Amino acid sequence: MKYWISAFALLGLPAAAAAQSVSADEAAVRAADARFWSAFNACDAKAMDRLFTDDIEFYHDRTGLTAGRTAVVASLVSGPCGTPGLHLRREGVAGTLRYDPVPRTGAILTGEHRFYAKQGAAPEELDGQASFANVWVRQGDAWKMRRVLSYAHGPAR
Repeated sequence: MKYWISAFALLGLPAAAAAQSVSADEAAVRAADARFWSAFNACDAKAMDRLFTDDIEFYHDRTGLTAGRTAVVASLVSGPCGTPGLHLRREGVAGTLRYDPVPRTGAILTGEHRFYAKQGAAPEELDGQASFANVWVRQGDAWKMRRVLSYAHGPAR
C-alpha cells in the first residue's frame, strides 16, 4: 500500500509543478495588466508603450481597429488623454477579471471595466462601462498585450 501511495504522489508531481508555473504566469500577467491600467489612468504614454507588442491590434466597438504599437499609443494619447481639462479614469469591476492560459502562446484576460470622467474642477462622474478581452504574450521576461478587444460600451450596469 505504501508503494501505491508513493507512486500516486510521484504521478502528481508534474501536475503540481505545472499548476505552480501557471500560478506564477497568472500573477505576472495580472501584475502587467495592473501596470498598464495605472499607466492609462496617468496618461503615461511611455509606460503604456512598454506593455504592447509591436504588432498589437486594438479592436474597439466604436472606433474600429487600430494596429501597431505607435498607432495604438497615439490613439490613447489623443483620445482618452487628449481633451484638455478632462481626465478619464478606468476601474475594473470587482470580481469580473478572469485569467485563462493559452498553451505555448500566453494568456487571455477578460472582464468588465467602468470609466469615470472628471472635467476641470467638477466632481468625477461615472461615464460608462464596457467588456474587454486582452491577449497577453511573454516576450523575453516581460508580458505584453498583443490583442485588445474593447466592446459592449454603454451605461454602467
